[in-house]
Amino acid sequence: MSLQVGIATNIGCIRHQNEDAFWHSDCVFVVCDGMGGHQAGEVASNMAVNVFKNYSFSSKEPLQDIVNAIQKAHRVVQDAAKVPSCSGMGTTATLAVINSENLNYCLYLGHVGDSRAYLLRDSKLKQLTSDHSVVGEMLRNGTLTAAEAVNHPHRHVVTQAIGIGEIEIETHSLVLNTGDKILLCTDGLTDVVEEGTIQQVLAADSPQAAADKLIVTAIKKGGPDNITVIVIAIP
Repeated sequence: MSLQVGIATNIGCIRHQNEDAFWHSDCVFVVCDGMGGHQAGEVASNMAVNVFKNYSFSSKEPLQDIVNAIQKAHRVVQDAAKVPSCSGMGTTATLAVINSENLNYCLYLGHVGDSRAYLLRDSKLKQLTSDHSVVGEMLRNGTLTAAEAVNHPHRHVVTQAIGIGEIEIETHSLVLNTGDKILLCTDGLTDVVEEGTIQQVLAADSPQAAADKLIVTAIKKGGPDNITVIVIAIP
């Protein structure tokens, strides 16, 4: 049985273009959130997605493939940013590969930036990735509370992004269970929709219905940013 996938994206209520990009194959899934002003963010996120789209992922060393693909995207965006009109552009990337191994599905993740990957298991939501952001660092070292983080003036300042400076790629792997759901999303969702609401929607709905409902919920909360979600259900 194949994976069930739901995807939705929206420009939001304030932005003039959608700088998010996404792509998936049968087993590879990615969301990217571009940055850089004008249309450079859109350029960066689409460049990264095109690298992943054309990369030959194998089932032998999925984590190494993920790292190599993200490093390649980093170089491509860095080179393109040498053009003055694209100077300073970059993008987040949350890249997932889901393989069937020994009668189980296994998830492999690579991550740079403040987009996120979540696991819903037994109706409980768990964030799998760390936010590579100023606020994310402050939360981890205890100098900021979750309540303070919501309206912190630097909550959108990332500490690393594809195409900018040096990156340290975060990776994860885990065995999945039947009934698990994976959510990949940009911060246009998580900045305005509480995790409790995300958990309820994922638990109650099919992947596409959940993806659509999460977008609508973010829009109702003001939709200040582009919003992209991918929901994957494990058979």
